[in-house]
Amino acid sequence: MKNMKLIGEIKKIEKEEKVKVLFLIESGSRAWGWESEDSDYDIRGVYVQDYLVVEEVKKQIDGSFDNLDITLWDFRKFLQLMIKSNPSVWEWLSSDIIYIENPLRKKLRKIFERDFNKTKLKKHYVSMAMQNFHKYINKIGDTANLKKYIYVLRSVACVLWIEKYKSPPPKNYKKVIGLLPKNIKKFFEKIILEKRKSEGLSGKRNKEAENYIISFFDKDFENDKDKFNVNELNKLFKDILK
Repeated sequence: MKNMKLIGEIKKIEKEEKVKVLFLIESGSRAWGWESEDSDYDIRGVYVQDYLVVEEVKKQIDGSFDNLDITLWDFRKFLQLMIKSNPSVWEWLSSDIIYIENPLRKKLRKIFERDFNKTKLKKHYVSMAMQNFHKYINKIGDTANLKKYIYVLRSVACVLWIEKYKSPPPKNYKKVIGLLPKNIKKFFEKIILEKRKSEGLSGKRNKEAENYIISFFDKDFENDKDKFNVNELNKLFKDILK
């Protein structure tokens, strides 16, 4: 992808929606390290706008252009979800593929790493695994789109990472799947090899992997405390508007 094409689309969005994009990154399969040749670009970013208006502020802007899938969040929404240790916030802050950088993103990443609630982040990842499992694997017959297993299993591996290292999980899948059982890891890697050829990948369901995944759905986690300093985040919000 040519960055100029993407930046051109972002400039159009800024003009039409009257917003200013603070940072812009790649999320999804390309950031996780398992993209195929025909994978879309999952573009994610955060913007600010004029908050001193009568109209409702825009909390989210979505767009698409060719193979670009664009989702932008209002900065206030982003911070509100950050306080809840939302995994999408962490995924955006930890991405290594950056189209528009801002020192603010690095500050927010350090704050998230320091203050995130381990219990909430683990439960979020379990919820993501459950949703994808039930939607794409559990109720669709004897075969499934095998690439959905890697999305579910990555979420499970992220839970294992948080439990073992007490830190948010790394972005690239290779750093987390080593925590999966040997047979499950082997199944994961086999799908990755096949997926690199094409996004469409149908095959027989893997009951061993499914039973392992399901074992996390009712898992109890030790409670953690909320540690985010709202005053600190309020100051960052106000400073960026100056």
